[in-house]
Amino acid sequence: MSDVFPRWPPDWTDDHTLATDESLAVSEDIEFFSALRSDGQVLFAVAWPGGRRYMLVDPEGETPPCALRVGERSEDADVGRGVEGVWSGALALARQILDGEVDPLRPGLTPLPAEDEPKRRRRWRS
Repeated sequence: MSDVFPRWPPDWTDDHTLATDESLAVSEDIEFFSALRSDGQVLFAVAWPGGRRYMLVDPEGETPPCALRVGERSEDADVGRGVEGVWSGALALARQILDGEVDPLRPGLTPLPAEDEPKRRRRWRS
């Protein structure tokens, strides 16, 4: 995948060191990154050819989460759906961090369900 855009927005990392910086190839065209900044804030990024989405979360809740997108949406429908799926998972993970359900220091912080966790079925309501 081409690195047209920085892994992390410079404004979010210039004055900080990254305690952890991990990546996960979700597919051939989509990659997910997570990092823990020296001040305890968590960074997430989803990358695809031609674009990136970034999120910064304060586990203490002292500052509101912020997010931004750079580049273009993917013209490939499968890649676009994949990016949206990973981003939705990242949003859910951010919510779990803010609610104290997930420790941001846990290694391998990913928005994907662990293989040993049971899949939850959505129930239709009328």
